[in-house]
Order: sequence, then structure tokens, then C-alpha cells
Amino acid sequence: MDKNSLLKSIALKGYDVGFGAKKHFATFDLAAKAPNLIALGTLTAGVIQLSFKIPDDVNKILSVFLIFIGIVTIFINMFTDRKKEYEDAGVKINRIYHDLRNLYFSVQGTNEIHREELEKHETEYKLLVGEFNNTGITHQMMFSDWYAHYKFFVQLETDWIEEQRPFKFRDKVPLALRWTLYALGAVVAITIVTVVVLFVQNTFF
Repeated sequence: MDKNSLLKSIALKGYDVGFGAKKHFATFDLAAKAPNLIALGTLTAGVIQLSFKIPDDVNKILSVFLIFIGIVTIFINMFTDRKKEYEDAGVKINRIYHDLRNLYFSVQGTNEIHREELEKHETEYKLLVGEFNNTGITHQMMFSDWYAHYKFFVQLETDWIEEQRPFKFRDKVPLALRWTLYALGAVVAITIVTVVVLFVQNTFF
């Protein structure tokens, strides 16, 4: 592998590794914090039902909300007992990410004619990739992708990756979130058009 190819490979794998680290941390955060948020939401809904006289329709909505929270809790409990595993894996993968970044800069400073040094860097790169593949946990919590995007692009230094792989809007915003934003935008646009048409009809006809 020549110098430019090795730099590009390290940067591309750096994206995978960095995002993987943040995804493990995202699952850990959700497993650690979600139970407290759920308990607070459940307590709040219960207090509202007991303390105020509320319409039956609203009461039904609160009941459905509590049932939904109960179902979500079941899924979260699957990760709560293993949250330490996700934290440990995240720490290890985060270290691999920094090792890849250091390796990237070492390769940058290597002369193309020094084949032995480049081969040594390539061997180190392959070892780090193998370590990453053996560390990652495949099963992650729902919505950890969204949270991981925030953690990766806001909390992590990624300039060295962007030298080889410039990030675009679609990289920084999860696909599901983009479609959600598009759908909300369409609903807002339709609502505005409907209001304007009704206003015009009522005013001029």
C-alpha cells in the first residue's frame, strides 16, 4: 500500500472507529440515564392523574403514555445490566481511535521512498483494525445512532479525517432524522397552505 492509499484507509477507518466509540458511549448513556428519566415521567403523569380533575380523553392519553413507558422500560432493561460492557468497549475503541489518529500523522511524516517504515505503519494499522473488530458490540440500543452522531461531530476532533473524507450534511444528520425533518416540513407547509387558502376563501368569497 502506498503512502496516499494508507492515509486514506486510516482516515476512513478512523471514521468507523470514532463513530463506533461514540455509539457504545451513547448506548451506555441511554442505559444509565433513561431509567431515571422514565421514573420521573411516570411519577409526573401519576401525580397529574391523582391531583387534578382531567377530562377522560386526556386521562386516556396519559394512561397510554404510561403503558408505552412500561414497554420502553422492558427494552431498556435489556441493556441496563450490560451497561458496563458498553462503557468498557467505548473506552477501548476510543483509545484505538486516538492511536489511528497518531498513526495517520506518523504516516504523513513518512517519506514515500521509505518502504520499510510504511510497511511497519501498515502492519500497525491492520493490528488496530483487528482490535477494533474484536472489541465492538453489535447489538446497540435504539436511537443510539442519533445520539452518536451528536457525540461524534460535536465532541470529537475529526479534522484529520476530513482531510481525506470531507463530511457533508447527510453525514452529520442521521437518515431517519432527515426523513423525520422532511415529513415535519411537509406537514408545516401543507398546514400553512391550507390556512392561507381558507383565509382567502373566507375573505374574498
